[in-house]
Amino acid sequence: MRLGVGEDHSFVAAFRRLLTTLRRAKPYWYLMAVSGAAFRLQIHCNGWRMNSTDAMTGFDLTGGLFEAFGLRCERLWVCGEPQRLARARTRIIENLARGWPTIGLGMDGRGFHGVIVGAITDENMLALDYSARGRTHEVLQRLVWCYHLLTAITASHSEEDHIRQAFALALRLATTSRAASFHLGADAYSYWHATLTNPDHHNPLGNDWRVRERNDGNYWLYISLLDARRAAEQFCRWVARRLPAAAPFAIPLADHYAVIAATLEPLLTAQTVRPAAHINAARPWTMHERRKQALVLQHVADVEQRAAVLVRELHALLQDSGAA
Repeated sequence: MRLGVGEDHSFVAAFRRLLTTLRRAKPYWYLMAVSGAAFRLQIHCNGWRMNSTDAMTGFDLTGGLFEAFGLRCERLWVCGEPQRLARARTRIIENLARGWPTIGLGMDGRGFHGVIVGAITDENMLALDYSARGRTHEVLQRLVWCYHLLTAITASHSEEDHIRQAFALALRLATTSRAASFHLGADAYSYWHATLTNPDHHNPLGNDWRVRERNDGNYWLYISLLDARRAAEQFCRWVARRLPAAAPFAIPLADHYAVIAATLEPLLTAQTVRPAAHINAARPWTMHERRKQALVLQHVADVEQRAAVLVRELHALLQDSGAA
């Protein structure tokens, strides 16, 4: 599994593949924006949990994304339970016969989304997902946590509606501080900064599963934030071309997101921010490195605040139907 090589939001990546199968293809960056994922920073209030970036947790991004493309969907939690899996399998096979793929979570035993694209037999299904890019693999059904099953397909919303939805979500995400047990936006930046600089949260030589999970969570949050803001930049530049009236706001907004991405990237290149597998007694994650990351996040949070002003203005402009 390779992180940080693009399309790092596994639900949106799976949704892109689903749309392509349905002949409604859109770029990854476009779907990141329409879902709101391009604009979200979300961190669990009890640590840097990797599920903080999942589309279904906290501020749920999935329903609006399906609706935006005219898709009705049922979320079915199976969690490896045999009877639920049997019912889900039957419906997945029926949908495949219609040419409808199914998004699933945990199909390879990891916490990522993929899309079921075919079946060998009723017992053996094939999927594409984050950790098997460009090829199919067999679904480990006993490990599946959740499926998103299509129930109907209707007309997709227009690009103008998608643009309005994207910036309405961007504004909500910038002005909402909590969603269930998760910090959002400015609150998430503050929490992340505080935990990075708190010595009680720092155990450089710890090697139990809790420490490894926390360290991987920090790395995954950082990678996901970079991926999200790169997508936000691409979307804003496209909007500026698509809607000239929006360009005076969309171009400087894109520039802000470009600054955020450029600010985040060097710490990954230098491996100041790195996964748990690269943190050990020979090279511990030092408090000095944590403070470097905290300073970067503080700068990024300041840029986010300036971006939020433009998001508000752009959202207001788009409420005028004549602007789109």
